[in-house]
Order: sequence, then structure tokens, then C-alpha cells
Amino acid sequence: MKTHYIAFLSLMLLALGLSAQSIAVPPNLNGTAGFPFTYLSDFIDADTSAAGEQLHDTYLLQRGALYFFTGEKTWTFDVNLVATGDEALGQPVVSRANAAGGTALAPMYRGFGSFTWDGIYIIMGEEGADAAAYETAPFRPEGSDKRFIFTNCTIEKSRQGTIRIEGDNTKTYITNCEIRNFGDFERFQGNGRIVDTRDNFTDSVVISNCVMYNIVDRIFIGFRQQGLNYFEYTNNTLFNHIGRHGLIQLKNTRESVIKDNIFMNPSMMGTSPFLANEQIAHVNETNYLFSIDTMVAGASIDMSNNNVFWTDDVLNYYATFDSVTQPMVLSPEFAAMLANPADAYFSEVLELNNVPDRAPLIQYCREAVTYRDSVGITDIMVEDISLANTPFDKGYLFDFNLFDPCYDITSASATAASDGLGLGVRFLCDYSVGTQNVAYNPALNLKSAPNPASDFTQLTYNLNQASHVNLTVFDMNGRTVTTLQNGQLPQGVHTVTWNNFSNVPTGMYFVNLQTEEGRMFIRVVKQ
Repeated sequence: MKTHYIAFLSLMLLALGLSAQSIAVPPNLNGTAGFPFTYLSDFIDADTSAAGEQLHDTYLLQRGALYFFTGEKTWTFDVNLVATGDEALGQPVVSRANAAGGTALAPMYRGFGSFTWDGIYIIMGEEGADAAAYETAPFRPEGSDKRFIFTNCTIEKSRQGTIRIEGDNTKTYITNCEIRNFGDFERFQGNGRIVDTRDNFTDSVVISNCVMYNIVDRIFIGFRQQGLNYFEYTNNTLFNHIGRHGLIQLKNTRESVIKDNIFMNPSMMGTSPFLANEQIAHVNETNYLFSIDTMVAGASIDMSNNNVFWTDDVLNYYATFDSVTQPMVLSPEFAAMLANPADAYFSEVLELNNVPDRAPLIQYCREAVTYRDSVGITDIMVEDISLANTPFDKGYLFDFNLFDPCYDITSASATAASDGLGLGVRFLCDYSVGTQNVAYNPALNLKSAPNPASDFTQLTYNLNQASHVNLTVFDMNGRTVTTLQNGQLPQGVHTVTWNNFSNVPTGMYFVNLQTEEGRMFIRVVKQ
């Protein structure tokens, strides 16, 4: 089989020249006219010179095409997989196959280089319509000092998570992605995380502008890690989250930023400290959404502008099921790291426009706690409606062509982010109509004194009616300096002091006041 790829690559190299760093991967090297596909991992294996050197580092996958990994790859070189072609054809799909025709499917990657997946639909762990569990870790990079990127991808069906990191000093970025169906489903054995750093020292983990749903476990699990320099979770929308053991679990983390997110029904399963059942919590433990196990000297957590809320049906589950209670948001240790825990989040109940039903997940939570062996419980893996009346149809289908995780543009959350725009995922949602086009209203009477100022300035304004207020300072390049207020305030005159002048250089700054009555800005000069 390798000679087939070598012959093809030789022809391509004649056309592109030996200096080429990227190569298009044909969409049908191994399939038939009726079912075209290419064994992608075999193609990359064969992309070598006579001396055994890798010829390319970027592989262009045709949109609308199907590609397979045929085994667990332990590549030592960097690999970039990038979608190309007509966007109307949809993302190229990468899944797994057994080229020998067997049913056993190997994990996808356990290599030592950096990698990027850009614009790919990745099916990480499907093992058939009746699969109750998936392999432990389809992506398990071993390299240290490497960079791992998933961007503009759809990622689904993994028991372990998007990535389980085994090397030290790595950087992981997951941005602009839709992530769904993570964890064991017909039996509850946990897992189903987004990032797991294991017991390594990691440089940075960034999860930004993603939508995540039908997830069993925590979004980030760091309780084993030796250390983490930087953690960021920003502008994400999370819903249909079972939340075994919580939501975000930090340890030995130097700098953390958690801002501008929608957390809808986080940790639906709830908490129960008296249940000695590892399915939900260890004995005498209480689950918090946000926790930190071990602090580092000089560490900081910047958490603000988040909407954390539960809908009535989930609250009713907590109220009527004696075994569990609603989880608390901040652990005492986590709250102690915040400058003002009251600014970490607010609660505005929203409904997303069109997303998979949460009723099966509520039923799943009840069953997983009631039946300790958790075998044969409700399958919460949501499938596309195109699979109706097939073995994949377990009664939980959704038309993903109509997927819409956005919310009411007139809600407070639509202007509640640290930049005055909408909370949550943005590559699928645009709330700018409800923010940038708000009328300028000088009747808000925003003033600053003293101005110019050297140590502090006091800002005052007037609300004619109760309103959600966002008062944010920007520099002359439009970058956020600080958010002074973000929340619901009553009618009347309000005063707030901007007193951290020592942290900003001299110059001019904009103070922007955003309310339901309109917006107003003034200039403040730092001497």
C-alpha cells in the first residue's frame, strides 16, 4: 500500500517542487466511486523522502471528503491538518477505520510533535451504533515543549476528552470549536472531559469561543497536574453538562482567566457528599463548579462577566430527588483567590434558540445516581436526524442544520461581556445589534472627578430606571483596561471609584457606560 502513496507523492512533488511545505490529500485514494475515502494516516506515513525525512508538515483536506486514521500514530514530526475547498460542502470528516477489515479500532494519536487541526470534523471514538464506551484517549500527545491546536473544528464522541496531555511545558489552544457527546453514555464511568493535563507541568491551556454540550465530566481537570502557568476559559457557551465532580478544577495554577461565558445548567447531576459513590463524588466531598486544590504563591484568578444559571426543570430535579442537591458555584479556596467573589458571575435565566433537548440528560442524572452499577442507563449521545430509523437512532435525535446556541438579543447577557458585547460563543452568534447600535444618551450624565487624575477618579451617572449596567474602561486602541461594574442596578444616581491608577500608564482613556437606556462615554486623563 505504501508504494501507492509514494508514486502519487512523487508526481505531486514534481509539480509542487521539493520546497513545498503543504500538500493536498486526494479525497478518494482508497474507496470506491460509491463510497470514496482516503486513509489519511497512511498517506502521511508515506510522505517521506528516500532518506526518511518528512516532506511536508501541512496536509490540505478537501471539504466534503472522508478520511480515516488506520492506527495509533506515534509521529515525531509536526503535523498540520487544514480544510480546503468549497465551504458549502461542509467540513472534511476524519474518523477511524480498521484497514484489515476487523472491528477493533485503535486510538488516533500518541505522537511527539506539535499539531494543528483547522476546520475539521473529528469523530474521535465512535465504535458502532451499540457502543457503550469509547477508547480511553484518542489524542494522547507525548511530546514536551510542543503546541497543540484545535480551531474551527467540530469534535465529538470521545470517552476521555479532546486531549489528554502526557508531556511537559506544552501549550494547548481550543478555539472556535463545537464539542459534543463526550463520555461513557450507556454506563456511567465518568470521563468525557475537554482537557486533561494528567500529572505534568503545563505551560498554558486556552479554551475560547467554543460551544460545548452533552458532556459527562469536568471541562478541565487539573487535580493531578504538577503545575500550569496559564489557564483561560473565555467566551464559551456550555449547556447539557452532566458535570461529574464539578466543572473546572484547578491546581498549582499561576494565572487563570474565566470571563464572558454562558454556563447553562452546569453540573446537572448535582452534588451529594453523603454518597460514597465515585460516580458523583467521593465520600464526605462536596462538588463545586469551580475549585482549586493547591495554591501557588503569587497566583491569581481573574473571574468576571459570567452568567451561571439553572432552568426550572433542572431545579425541579434537585428539589424532587432526595439523593442530590444543587451544586455550589465557588469553593471556599477558589473564592479566596478572587478580588471580589460577587463579581465572578451573575444569574440570568435564558433559553437557547434551538439546541438538543435536555430531558434525556435529566433522566440520565437520576438513573446514574440511583443505579450504582450504572449499566444500561439512558444514552445521552445525541445523533443527527438523518440517522432516524437506523441502529444509531436511540430516540435522541436533532437536526444539526438548525443548530442555534444563541439567545435573546434583548437580554442582559447580550451586553454583559467585559467588552460590552454578548456573553458566550461568538463564531455562531452575533449580538452586536444589541450593543454597538444602542443610542447615545447624554441624559445618563456620566461624569468623572478629578479629571485629569493621578491616583483615582470618581465616576457618577444617573439611571432613570432599573437597568443592567456595564461600565468599562478602554485604552485608545479599544483594549479593555478594567470593568468597573457589570450587573443589575436600581434607578437613581450611582458612584464608583476607579482607583487602580498605579496599574495603568499615563495617557487618555475612554470610560464607556452601557445601559438599557442607551450608552454614554467620557474621556479620562491619567497624569
